[in-house]
Amino acid sequence: MSNKDILPIYPSRANSVLMKLRVQAGQRGISLLKRKRDAIDLKLRELRRSMHAKENQVDDQMRAAIFSLAKANLLGTDFKPVIVADNKRATAVLRKTQQKIVGVPLNYFELEAEERGAFPLAGLSCGGVQVQKVRTLYLAALKDLVAYCSLDYMVRMLAAASRQTNMRVNALEHVVIPQLVRTYNYICAELEEFEREDFYRLKRSQAKQLEAKIAFTELIKTKNMTPEELEIYLKKGVYVHPVADTHFDLDDFDAEAVRDRQRQARLERHERRQRERQEAENRGETLVSTFSSFVTTHSIVNFLQRISHPQHRDSEGHSNSVDKTERLLRSSLRQKRAE
Repeated sequence: MSNKDILPIYPSRANSVLMKLRVQAGQRGISLLKRKRDAIDLKLRELRRSMHAKENQVDDQMRAAIFSLAKANLLGTDFKPVIVADNKRATAVLRKTQQKIVGVPLNYFELEAEERGAFPLAGLSCGGVQVQKVRTLYLAALKDLVAYCSLDYMVRMLAAASRQTNMRVNALEHVVIPQLVRTYNYICAELEEFEREDFYRLKRSQAKQLEAKIAFTELIKTKNMTPEELEIYLKKGVYVHPVADTHFDLDDFDAEAVRDRQRQARLERHERRQRERQEAENRGETLVSTFSSFVTTHSIVNFLQRISHPQHRDSEGHSNSVDKTERLLRSSLRQKRAE
């Protein structure tokens, strides 16, 4: 997994909760953005229908106004001197109002015109009725043009907002949320790996402690033995080597199977001692009773293999406790023989 696929964050419990909350927030945000996009598209279609209807109406109004102006000019009305001579304030103004549609601010323009015309004396000599008709038609056409321009502006603004919202939805759906999900999965995987490492480290520490404890027990047990007892003890090879029979990370612990093996080992030990005792009585010797800790057959086999093949011993820097025990036992035997 490349660095671009996940966020640069340290895998911890707090960051795992943070990533989970960010994923949930992103999913809620994408649902809200989709609802906003649908509302904008609905309003956009409505405005486009109104704009199409208003476009036809503006065409009719402008056609009628231009035709009435041509008729007034045909009747001999001259508007140019009146327009040049007039210097009063404007009688038609634009009012801008702002409204919000699904959080998108839109400006709407309205035309406000006075009832009294700008040139009330125009056409006084001739064509007065036609001039008034021209004034009325052009005022209506101007209002329709302003309304059409307002609709066109609102449509363009809503189209841009819809496109931007759609881009945000796609970015969240295909870039941001997948990256957050991959980061969350990466953190969970790393935390599980940390837990496995801690568990393995704990088991190895317990195994080392058990090994040291058994080695110390064997040393104390053989401390006060006579050379003959120590030699018999070494020949039997019953001192304990704590090696696990199965790997604790791979196999499940079966308590019933362990108890069966313990019972079988005790029976075999009891039978072996009876045979040794009988053989000693037949030879007329006195059997020295020795006490040993319970070990499994697999552990004894491993220990005997290590003694017979020294090259297979651990290559670690620290010496094995079993080897230590063996050396201590043999050195003690040599000292007692020397005495």
